[in-house]
Amino acid sequence: MDDSPHHAEPAPETGRGSLDSLGSKFIEKAQKEGCWTLLRRFFRWLTFWATLAYLTFLLVLGLCLAWVGEKNLVTAFMLYWPPMLWLLPLLPMMGMALLFHRRSLFLQVAAAVAFSSLSLGWTWHGEKDRTEDSLTVMTYNRGQHGNHSLQPFKKATQPDLLVLQDAPGKATAFGRSEDYSEFVETRSLGEHTLLSRYPILEQSILPVQPPRTRNRAARFVIDWKGTRVAIYSVHLQTPREALQSYMRGSFLYGLVGLPGTPWEARRLKMQEFWDLQVQDVETILKAVRAETIPTIVLGDFNAPSSGYIHRLITRELADAHAEAGRGFGFSFPGSTRNPLSAGGPWMRIDCVFFTPQWEALNSITEPDRPSQHRAVVATLRLKAP
Repeated sequence: MDDSPHHAEPAPETGRGSLDSLGSKFIEKAQKEGCWTLLRRFFRWLTFWATLAYLTFLLVLGLCLAWVGEKNLVTAFMLYWPPMLWLLPLLPMMGMALLFHRRSLFLQVAAAVAFSSLSLGWTWHGEKDRTEDSLTVMTYNRGQHGNHSLQPFKKATQPDLLVLQDAPGKATAFGRSEDYSEFVETRSLGEHTLLSRYPILEQSILPVQPPRTRNRAARFVIDWKGTRVAIYSVHLQTPREALQSYMRGSFLYGLVGLPGTPWEARRLKMQEFWDLQVQDVETILKAVRAETIPTIVLGDFNAPSSGYIHRLITRELADAHAEAGRGFGFSFPGSTRNPLSAGGPWMRIDCVFFTPQWEALNSITEPDRPSQHRAVVATLRLKAP
């Protein structure tokens, strides 16, 4: 027996050997094809797969905003971000595509157009002339209007009905004003004011659902050339306070407040605001379902058009902008210093919806005025019975 000490053989350096082999192959390939060719091939590969990843991201984002939206604190918060934020990655990616993989450029442009159309509401319809059986309605939240006149837009569009939110008790003043003399009747109910070229037959406030203490909608009925038409003026509660708390990071409870975690109670408490918003919309839709006459629902919904609440409404009612509008139709906030929105609005929260008895001929958002909200006008034609 050999008593001499045995020394273990050193283990082969497999990792280092693999790297050395890979490096040798790269050097060999670079000598054969050139470094620039290899780098170009690598960036072509990187551009293509980055484009696919970005397409997937936009698809998932759009689905989350539309199907989850206000049902989760995170996606509710994201609904109110300037949409240009999601398109910013296109700038460097398009530069890479021009240099290395031009086919990816077409995918990137298609992604931007699809996201703008499906998630942001971009549309482009031809204008149709008014007809004798059409009714033109305007909705405008005049809160924080900054004393900037609505007259230029009103004169240009000549609405038959002007429905105002944040306008409590203003009917008398509007009725006495020469600037609004075309409206033969004016009524105020709560914060809602209706100016009409046609007789107003009825007015009522929709019942308040606890724990709400302030009404969210008023119902008017007008006599339009012998046809009774129901008009719902809507103003859902502003999410300003909730969003301000989210800016300090509380929106993260939507991710960490899973069932069984210490933060679940906090998430549920903060989710109550959005649950009440959905409840208010369902109360309005329930009233609209009971209508037997042509109905128009319009106002300040405080719910971006890319979210769950808007989708909940459009399950049952048509959206005038989607049917006959042009562009994005953004109506809020009217003037900003945000470079991502070019200083203008980036959300469409002021809308005109209608029941199937109508079809939209056009939908126009006020183009430029330094007011918190911009007015929206839609012309609807009553279909034949």
